[in-house]
Amino acid sequence: NHEDALNACPEGWRLPSEEDWLSLGKELGSEGEKFGLIKDVASKLMVDVYFNGMQMWEYWPEVGSITNESKFSAVPAGYMNLGEEVDGAYPEANSYGVYEYAAFWTADSVEGDEAMAYYRYVVDNQPDLFITKGDKKNFGASVRCVRDVENSFNIDDDWEESPNLQ
Repeated sequence: NHEDALNACPEGWRLPSEEDWLSLGKELGSEGEKFGLIKDVASKLMVDVYFNGMQMWEYWPEVGSITNESKFSAVPAGYMNLGEEVDGAYPEANSYGVYEYAAFWTADSVEGDEAMAYYRYVVDNQPDLFITKGDKKNFGASVRCVRDVENSFNIDDDWEESPNLQ
């Protein structure tokens, strides 16, 4: 849920805001609008990965070749409908969209509706990074953590040698 996502990041790290997602889109060559579509970045976020011998992201001409140019390595883990919490667990939880969607919470609540928060997602057959709202208590999405650093990181830098990544 969103509360757990807000608390999932280690010290010095945080859940990304909408501004962080827009910065990522800009770094990848797409000027998105706040709480709007970020065009033509999906293939740059997706990683070509296999699970039990099955390719997780199916090839779609609309998306093009998966490059993971961003080194974000989005995996289509889907999303969850958690249902009601019972003693710290979600016995009625159901997952959806595995092999089709990669959904990630943002730190942003929906203005005027504190029960909802935004999440960003990519879909296997669409070239864009989408945004929508999810119920803070009953929706489950993946978490990516970011941290603010004084030295910027260029996505062309060598991952292994960057002092800004752990």
